[in-house]
Amino acid sequence: MPLLAIACRDSPQGSERWTLRMLADRMVELNYVESISHETVRQTPIPFG
Repeated sequence: MPLLAIACRDSPQGSERWTLRMLADRMVELNYVESISHETVRQTPIPFG
């Protein structure tokens, strides 16, 4: 899952951690999606196990 892979990377320079908006923006920058809102990122289930 691209979102999980991005979230596990180091946060952007100047930020202590990822925000939902930064994750959404990075998904678009990397062409995983055409557009996505920070609320969609917040509601995305992350599989564990």
